[in-house]
Amino acid sequence: RIVVVVGNGKSAVDLAVASSNAGADSVTLLSRNAHWATPRLIADLIPFQYVFLSRLGQNLVLGLTGPLPGCSPAHSSVWYSVGQYIMPPIFKVVELLFAAQFRNVTGPTSPFNKVGVVEDFYGYAQVLDYSLRDKVKSGEVDWKVGAIDSFESDGAVLADGEKVSADLVICGTGFQKEYSVFDSATREKLNIESDGLWLFNHTIPTNVDNLAFVGSELAVISNISGYGLQAAWLSKLWSGEINANKQDMESEVNEMKEWKRKWMPNTPSRSSLVLLHQIHWYDRIMNDIGMKASRKSNLLSEWFMPYESSDYHGVLTTLEEKK
Repeated sequence: RIVVVVGNGKSAVDLAVASSNAGADSVTLLSRNAHWATPRLIADLIPFQYVFLSRLGQNLVLGLTGPLPGCSPAHSSVWYSVGQYIMPPIFKVVELLFAAQFRNVTGPTSPFNKVGVVEDFYGYAQVLDYSLRDKVKSGEVDWKVGAIDSFESDGAVLADGEKVSADLVICGTGFQKEYSVFDSATREKLNIESDGLWLFNHTIPTNVDNLAFVGSELAVISNISGYGLQAAWLSKLWSGEINANKQDMESEVNEMKEWKRKWMPNTPSRSSLVLLHQIHWYDRIMNDIGMKASRKSNLLSEWFMPYESSDYHGVLTTLEEKK
């Protein structure tokens, strides 16, 4: 088989590596743009969770992007007023480190000096091992930047005129949400935009009564705990234990739109993205449902250890027992 995999997200990378491992005669990974990959071990030493899922790491990101509306504590704005000048050069060093780890500092497939690693994570997040890097280095996978213009019987013609041979083309290009389960009147009220469905706290549509979305419109790193806490929050809201009027909900949604559109890539999922601001979103949930937001046993662990789903063990059971 002569395989061409189209895409540059985790699925496309896995498909290219798996095709090579399965014995394909040749494998080409065709990516429209260069995107960042995060190494599983940063500097080949530190598990990425200690940076991406620790309170310290997420506050460093906040210094670059600003606080998550409705969720981050008030003092976060003070840190951002300073961090927006301090953090860009620090993240530039991080980018150089990541690019060096993947042996991808220069060339068309390198995102270095093309797009910021944090910004790109919010459009094309992926955490990888070195499988693709090693396949590219050995020549088992040919990684190109380009886009298919047309297909021929024995391959594809790229937009720049180059011909790529193939007898199997696999599109690992993601998916597009659609909401046809709702009638046209409801879809109109939902006002689904090109960058997604904007909801209060990523859960409640402000113009449709008795409707909520759990899981589908929320992108966090720890899905299991995220969706469970979201459901707990919703139960408290609908039981009247959390106060939220329509005006306040619409105001927060508009603030969230403005904040995300200021720096996140324009993707169809932008409205749902929390990712590296996950801890502050969890804090908001925990505070709203009347439970302790800080889940670690001491201050050092609170700031330096990664937050995992196990830190929220027992939350739903405790809420049930309080009924």
